[in-house]
Amino acid sequence: MPNKNSTLTYRWFQEVWNNSRKDAIDEMLDDNAIVHGIEGVNTPGPQGFKVFYDSFKQQFPEVHVEVEEAVSEGEYETSRCTVHATTANNQKVTFSGMTHLKIKNNKIVEAWNNFDFLSMYQQLGFKMALQEEVV
Repeated sequence: MPNKNSTLTYRWFQEVWNNSRKDAIDEMLDDNAIVHGIEGVNTPGPQGFKVFYDSFKQQFPEVHVEVEEAVSEGEYETSRCTVHATTANNQKVTFSGMTHLKIKNNKIVEAWNNFDFLSMYQQLGFKMALQEEVV
């Protein structure tokens, strides 16, 4: 298992999210990269991801992602993360997630994301509407 701090995954979360370096998206995400599992990322590459990034950072100006573990094999990296974020009105949320990246030429060419956004929304006070069964 690699040192998690030496992975592109770690660098991505450190630079893009923890250091709020939007320009790092261009440095690490391939122009034709496909991002799965993030609502609103409908256009390949950095421009598509920046739509999500801007929206998330507007809602959560403070974001810190801790890469708990990262595994690297060949051109793939997988990580388990914990996200700590604070809303503009100082409400704090913590939720977990996992990523799986395909990397070529030190850039992300495809990413699969699975974050517990339900937990995030519940911490913000959103409730799931349950439908009653009609008999």
